[in-house]
Amino acid sequence: MSNKRDGQIGYNRQVELEWLDFTASLIASGETPQSIKSSLDEYLKDRLSIGSDAVRGSRGKTISILLSIWVTVPKHLTKLRDDALLLMRHLSASEHLALHWGMTMTAYPFFGVVADTAGRMLGLQETVSTLTLKNRMREIYGQREQVIRSTRFVLYSFTEWGVLIETSERGVYRLSETKNLKDHQLQEWLLKAFLISEGKTLAPVNTAIRSPKLFPFKFEEPFRSENYSDLEFFRQGLDEEMVMIK
Repeated sequence: MSNKRDGQIGYNRQVELEWLDFTASLIASGETPQSIKSSLDEYLKDRLSIGSDAVRGSRGKTISILLSIWVTVPKHLTKLRDDALLLMRHLSASEHLALHWGMTMTAYPFFGVVADTAGRMLGLQETVSTLTLKNRMREIYGQREQVIRSTRFVLYSFTEWGVLIETSERGVYRLSETKNLKDHQLQEWLLKAFLISEGKTLAPVNTAIRSPKLFPFKFEEPFRSENYSDLEFFRQGLDEEMVMIK
């Protein structure tokens, strides 16, 4: 299952959790994409500086990102999005982060690559250096200014969303705290989002739930499946549990 937007970077503006929540609430209420776009333009006027064509263009790009994550999703992501909106009805506000994370990494593969890279750095040395992260993304995507700018915006999201906090050393970040996932439906939804973002339909459960790409979150271990309708769990060999998208 390949993501058709693999070649895009695109994540080139600041995106705050509050804005994502607002966007999700609009699509959940049944508004049309055009109506949502107008609502977001009005909503962001006081939250993003205005007064010039350049800034209005910046607001438009921010709206485009919000729409791509929650509204104008491709056909193969509509079920994932709709399930996320249903989950939002009973999840606490703090649990929405996992939904926004999952939708963002499927909409913008670049976000997922930065997350995976940051997660690996945290696993090795418990910190993320802005300089090292940017250099690593250059190695992956090439020496483009867009790569550096987008890496900076993804890192901004990590800090604004409460995932990373800056240490006493400027430009060096650490994990703020691990977000324990307690809702079984949310855990299985995030597993599906992870598989889609990886372009896979099958993976070992332990590999998926411990992926650096999902570094802010801690799944329940041993993982207990709750028969999520879109996933199938089975054992392979003697002791390896697998998860597969049906």
